[in-house]
Amino acid sequence: MNTLLHWVIDILNSTALSGFIMTNAYLFPFLEMAHFVGLCLLFGALIVVDLRVIGLAGSVPIQRVDLFVRFALIGFAINLMSGALFVIGDSDRYLVNIAFWGKMGLIALAGLNTAYFVRRIKPQMDAGVDTAALTGDARVVAWLSLTLWTCVIILGRLIPYVEDL
Repeated sequence: MNTLLHWVIDILNSTALSGFIMTNAYLFPFLEMAHFVGLCLLFGALIVVDLRVIGLAGSVPIQRVDLFVRFALIGFAINLMSGALFVIGDSDRYLVNIAFWGKMGLIALAGLNTAYFVRRIKPQMDAGVDTAALTGDARVVAWLSLTLWTCVIILGRLIPYVEDL
């Protein structure tokens, strides 16, 4: 695994895109800002959706949840693009970092949780089922979403401070 990882790092480091990202004085700070904006859209929207499903944001009409889901998807797309450019530009930092891999694992779990939400919970909401009538697993999915994304944020902030693999 270690050899494969270093082979991938060498390939990424040798690309023109990696060189451009790391030598352009404005691009990396711009990517940091874009990642933060994406995070705000993603997590801010998820807070509203998840709290509505839990029953704590009753003033948000259940029909308006779709709007927040769209903002979450836009935020995720921004973070996916900026995050991929971080990894391409500075693979030496990211690909050997345990916090980065933990973050990626939690994002995968959050994706599975979201898929379950879309397949099982959202159809109930689209049918006009009130929050109080949603199944108990809807609340579990919402709490899990909040927990997973909070942990993703924490691990992302730990990346500069933890040891390599």
